[in-house]
Amino acid sequence: MAVCTKWCEFKFYTRLLKGTYQNSRTVSSSARVTSCAHGEPERKHKKYTNTVALPRTDFPLRLDSRKRIDRDNYVHEKCEFSTLYDWQRKHVQGPEFILHDGPPFANGKPHIGHAINKILKDIIIRQKLLQGYQIHYVPGWDCHGLPIELKALVGETNLSAVTIRKKAEQFAREAIADQKEAFRSWGVMADWDKCYFTFDKQYVKNLLRQFHRLYEMDLVYRDVKPVFWSPSSRTALAEAELEYNPAHCSMAITVRLLMQRVPDAICSFIPPHIASVFALIWTTTPWTLPVNQAVCFNPDLSYSLVSIDGHSGEMYIVASELVEMLQQKLCRRVEIVTTFPGSSLGGARYIHPCRSEQVQPFLPAAHVTTTKGTGLVHSAPAHGPEDYLVALEHSIRIECFVDEAGCYTEDAGPALQGLSVLSEGNEAVMTLMSENILHSEQLVHSYPYDWRTKQPVILRACCQWFIDTNAIKQKAIEALKTVKIFPEHGGSAKSGGGLLAQLERRPYWCISRQRVWGVPLPVFYHKTSGTPILTESLINHLCYLLDEHGRDFWWTLPLDRLVPEEVLSEHAVSLDELEKGQDILDIWFDSGFSWSSVLNGQKVADLYLEGLDQFNGWFQSSLMTSVALRGQAPYRAVFVHGFAVDAEGRKMSKSQGNVVDPLDITHGGQDKKSEPAYGIDTLRWWVACHATEHSNIPVSRNVLEASAEAVHKIRIVLRFLLGTLHDLPSDVDVNSEENLYILDRYLLHLLLDFNQNVSQCYENYQIKRVCTMLINFITNEVSALYCHLTKDRCAPI
Repeated sequence: MAVCTKWCEFKFYTRLLKGTYQNSRTVSSSARVTSCAHGEPERKHKKYTNTVALPRTDFPLRLDSRKRIDRDNYVHEKCEFSTLYDWQRKHVQGPEFILHDGPPFANGKPHIGHAINKILKDIIIRQKLLQGYQIHYVPGWDCHGLPIELKALVGETNLSAVTIRKKAEQFAREAIADQKEAFRSWGVMADWDKCYFTFDKQYVKNLLRQFHRLYEMDLVYRDVKPVFWSPSSRTALAEAELEYNPAHCSMAITVRLLMQRVPDAICSFIPPHIASVFALIWTTTPWTLPVNQAVCFNPDLSYSLVSIDGHSGEMYIVASELVEMLQQKLCRRVEIVTTFPGSSLGGARYIHPCRSEQVQPFLPAAHVTTTKGTGLVHSAPAHGPEDYLVALEHSIRIECFVDEAGCYTEDAGPALQGLSVLSEGNEAVMTLMSENILHSEQLVHSYPYDWRTKQPVILRACCQWFIDTNAIKQKAIEALKTVKIFPEHGGSAKSGGGLLAQLERRPYWCISRQRVWGVPLPVFYHKTSGTPILTESLINHLCYLLDEHGRDFWWTLPLDRLVPEEVLSEHAVSLDELEKGQDILDIWFDSGFSWSSVLNGQKVADLYLEGLDQFNGWFQSSLMTSVALRGQAPYRAVFVHGFAVDAEGRKMSKSQGNVVDPLDITHGGQDKKSEPAYGIDTLRWWVACHATEHSNIPVSRNVLEASAEAVHKIRIVLRFLLGTLHDLPSDVDVNSEENLYILDRYLLHLLLDFNQNVSQCYENYQIKRVCTMLINFITNEVSALYCHLTKDRCAPI
């Protein structure tokens, strides 16, 4: 219908076109319009060249690399980009639009991901400003954590806590300065004079107070649980601090465990000459067998007693559904002797695989399935969340024989003590158990790695602080139902389903870290009982010390200065009975409370805009903390963008040598012929055109050339329009109907339609569609139609 309407309008225009030009000389002499719409009034005794419309402007069509850089700097200063934010805060009276900035890590130079994120935010808030909104956009930086600490300490060891903190702070400040300069050069409008930093005193004090609030609400607690542990970093990690390596190789083994008490249901089927009955287990972590504490079975499954190759002295227990798979794996004949329900395994016992003097139980568990393995699961509660829950249910004391470095402790025995569980320790366990390993194979599978050291992690039980996600989760899910997720068409990865799925399967949130560059976890412990000491008066005192002695006070002041007499009296303890906590808060806890600090704890952001990885990071941590303390989501909408990839679709990494520096895009590389300076406009157009539709954002020479060509097309039209308007008198009312021909009115109609469509796209954050519509409108309706047909409108002189 829209196409038909435009065609009818255009036919109507063409019928009138000839008459319009014929009557163009009869326009009132008072209409002194020299634009494309009208020619100049008649002048006598002038040169012939004055009768031709020759646009005049100093707006350049093309710029070489050096001039482009200078021009970008000139435009940035001349247009007073740096003052626009303050101006609109003072003069725009419309409703406030809050885009809350997710703080990037202050851990290095600005990269292409920064450009994608900051430019998208700038596009959105500038459009909102044009709509009459007053913009609230305060940039921030995440200044703590292992990523910064590791980079600050390259090549240095055995440093004191205070020295580490000083070096990390200096590194963070330098990174912030570099990133801030780049962000401003890209034309990003923001409150650059009031940025927030997670190491600021006010920010840290707010964190200490919010942690205490959660503690008083019983939403944080201390417990021994298996957590992701990085031996390479020697600290606990949150799920958001993991990267999964799909090419990780593990040794998978099928192990037999000698039964000490056989279920009564199968005793009658065991011939008298059978000397031994074994339970078969399968594991990809042989190193956990020394801390085996049970074998789990599913009471709803069916199990079989089988013989292998007709061996006269041995029989084995395995899930009935997996008998055929076992036969294929062993390449041996497996025969079923009898079948029995899984519930019959209750009360069965077996001999520990590494300590023959210990007898362990069979325990029922719902997490046991027949998708792989044998249907019997080796349980090490110190090294698995499901195993841990089973141990809690049956009051089993958790044993952990692995230290902070990922090595066996002396409890594992002299043959294993000091060996790394991920390397030689794993091999040593298989050597010790070689007689009972029926099958082994290399298994390539996805495995969690430390996001910074790129080394594999383990699950390890240790005493940590946790947020009680189970108490918050359902409220968070309900709050999420009120939040709009953009883009709406991106599937589960880019919709509310992505965030919801991450939220639903999160078991608990470990918020303590065993490092020093961060906010101290403000707790003291009773040396004997381990009882934590945490009160409001203590927090108030610590905030006072922070103001008086700086952010290192926790590491520089003695215990008698840190703990006030009021706290000692309140708990009836002496200083000698207390010890200071050594942990810091998780950086996701740091940044997850940015809404509380930057938005004063009351406002709700209209928009959070970050990359896909923040479904499991900042989006989620902000949601959990906000729901916990004020019962609502911290945002009304979430916009998710993808990540930059090279021409082959590969993720950018330094190891592959395919990283593109945004500075090389704007300023050019060393060889300006092969790596020309495209300028800020091309960088911004590339982001607008490619960053909002797909998970992978391509950046290559061809893509950048296409973006540069699009910008060039726009410049051609703008240059013509500016040049034609160079001598337009200021007193001419260009909107007066007597100054508008039918072609002018037709273009205004198209412009109105274009503006409405673009506004709708902006409302749904469909930035790529805006780019497509814009380039089509400028090159077709404005250039090919309007400019082309109005070039000869000048009246003869």
